[in-house]
Amino acid sequence: MLDTGPISRTELADRIGVTRSAITQMMASLDRFGLVEEGPARKGGRGQPARPIAVRGAAGYSAGISFSHGYLDAAIIDITGTERAYQRRFLQEPTPDAVAQGAADAIAAARVEAGIGDQELLGIGFALPGDFRVDMRLFQAHRYFPAFDGLDARAWFQNRFPERIFVENDGRTCVMGERLAGSGKGCSDFMAVHIGHGVGGGLFLHNRLYRGAHFNAGPLGTFFPLDQPRPSGQDLLETLRVSGIDATDFDRLEQIAEEHGDVIGQWCDRAGRQLAPYLRHVANFIDPSFIVVGGRLPAPLLQRIVTATGLPQQESPQRFAGQSPVVIPSKLGARAGAIGAASVPILSLLHQEPA
Repeated sequence: MLDTGPISRTELADRIGVTRSAITQMMASLDRFGLVEEGPARKGGRGQPARPIAVRGAAGYSAGISFSHGYLDAAIIDITGTERAYQRRFLQEPTPDAVAQGAADAIAAARVEAGIGDQELLGIGFALPGDFRVDMRLFQAHRYFPAFDGLDARAWFQNRFPERIFVENDGRTCVMGERLAGSGKGCSDFMAVHIGHGVGGGLFLHNRLYRGAHFNAGPLGTFFPLDQPRPSGQDLLETLRVSGIDATDFDRLEQIAEEHGDVIGQWCDRAGRQLAPYLRHVANFIDPSFIVVGGRLPAPLLQRIVTATGLPQQESPQRFAGQSPVVIPSKLGARAGAIGAASVPILSLLHQEPA
């Protein structure tokens, strides 16, 4: 029901292969816990109009935190992935202490905006720029965030918040957000490219986040050497600075795009051309339904990058092995970071994994 939205009991019974009476019993149990609700009756058929059932969004809420060099975003979503509040705070410096304090302030304000008071959250997700060491769950931070390097981030934030804490690489929070609330909603097999400080990404395979043997699956950054132009958001900021344009962080990009569309457009076209051959190669290996291009950039920039790949944006009626992958832009735009982080506790609850 999270994927389909409101659905009749008969349709749901057919979908999962049980009797309608079994569905009625299941829904009665879920209703006792306040997890489902009935929608308005559907007319047009014979007999009593069907009343579709849906997951009740207010059954649970989750918070997510995403940050960059100079700002932090916080989102609260309900259990269906619907955004209920969004807050931004500016950071003097991107240190663990500053992020924890900014997160606490932003979540407090988001609670008020969402109207949920002190209602318990399912958890708080943190999207971290970097990866994890292969031998232990210590964070191997992006070079622009040295204060986070070697940190046991989950334990560190857990000591500062009463809610259950989830930490994940920002590329993988991106794919989680797309699965719950974005372009990947309802899809069991797809890939996301995260254009942020690096060229990250995530894999959602067999309806699960695929982390890999060492928790680092998904990024495409190794295809693009650090000493050459690359399709990363940080490269875009550097390109703008070289052109004499004040680009301190990603939160400036919407305004800059209005004033310097030619420079940004040229970068987007180059980034799309760079991504295209590697998206084809990766798609041949994992055969995703489609690839979502998202990250820290505004939606119009993501659309231009996707167009510049030259890859199809919708599936052909006839599919065959080796065909170019379908590539689409994120529906979440620059809000994908915090919404993706907030999606992690919800999807972790619904799809529990071994410790």
